[in-house]
Amino acid sequence: MYEALSHTIKAQRGNMTAQHSSDIVIVGGGIVGSALAYFLASFDDGKKVTVVERNLAPLEGSTGYAPGFVGQFNESEVLTRLAVESVAEYLKVPGGFDHVGGLEVATSTAGLQNLKWRLQTARERGLSAELISPEKAAEMAPDLMKDDNELALYFPSDGTANPPTITNFFRSEAGARGAEIIQADVTEISRGDGRVKGVMTSSGFIKAQIVILATGIWARGLCDFEIPVPVIPVAHPYMYGERHETKLYKSPFVRYPEHHVYARDHGSFFGLGSYDHRPLLEKPKTSAKGTWVEDFDTTLDRALKLIPEKTRLVPREKFNGIFSMTPDNMPLVGEIPGTGGLYMAAAVWVTHAAGSAKFLSRMIKGEPFDVLVQKALDPSRFSGRDMESLERESLHCYNSIYSTHENS
Repeated sequence: MYEALSHTIKAQRGNMTAQHSSDIVIVGGGIVGSALAYFLASFDDGKKVTVVERNLAPLEGSTGYAPGFVGQFNESEVLTRLAVESVAEYLKVPGGFDHVGGLEVATSTAGLQNLKWRLQTARERGLSAELISPEKAAEMAPDLMKDDNELALYFPSDGTANPPTITNFFRSEAGARGAEIIQADVTEISRGDGRVKGVMTSSGFIKAQIVILATGIWARGLCDFEIPVPVIPVAHPYMYGERHETKLYKSPFVRYPEHHVYARDHGSFFGLGSYDHRPLLEKPKTSAKGTWVEDFDTTLDRALKLIPEKTRLVPREKFNGIFSMTPDNMPLVGEIPGTGGLYMAAAVWVTHAAGSAKFLSRMIKGEPFDVLVQKALDPSRFSGRDMESLERESLHCYNSIYSTHENS
């Protein structure tokens, strides 16, 4: 399936010269950058598309450590739409998406009221959802939840994604359509006369008319922007449980919104993560896996109390998976003002990656696109603000990760 990708990579490693040219250069080959290459290379307009990624295998950005939960409903209508569109694309990928469904569990009266609001709003947006008893929910996910909760909200069309599989598929299909995949470090974005000129890499300069930054947690490091770019990397604990025999049933993933905890069945082991801790700024190095924070042990211990004792879920591996926050919990996707031809797709979750990439590819190609999405994701929406306050707001949003403040 991925022969086209491997041939393209080998060719570029061996033959790239000091002076190279392309029409569109995508910096970052994670799920967002690879999806962009897939959509842009699919246009039959003869434009050359090049992806430059520091390390093609293994994936060392946020894509490589993403837990793969895909809950399509979001307080933001824009993010809901992007998630639905992303799932539609992931379903085209062999082994890319599993329709196991998703459960949100209420453990109090206040939590139940929130679920009722989410149910009504989800249905208004065309998503299938239903409130079910704690007993029925526990039957659906017996390893991940007890039967003594209030109620649960079930989303049957939600599921779990396999980010590396999806990313490799997008790269392979883009390569089959003529895109180049280059493994190299990008050291500088070249600009002049108000336009982007290309990118300098560890393998030479690539001249380009359009450059898209899809570097995730490293988005702010490649050039000086004329606007604040509040893509704030944060630390986050996740754990893998001991391996077990694969179950005969496929369990929905489970969220406990009041406790900021989520859990899923990875097949041969369970995974669990939590946002129930003090938000921590984390400066990424060469990967999206940061240094383990001692306080995270207590965070995971609290989270494990929500899991049935019979599951015997104990950590086999714990890690700090760094990802990006913004002041409104919305991605930054669109054109960067001040430099013609410079675009960004940053702070994008796996849940919204394909939809966001599809939107940006339409914008770049001059095709019709939704102006409401453009406004909500506009990278320049924080113009005039200082980075110190934007960083503060982004960290404050961490403990309400699923709440958005979409522009009206």
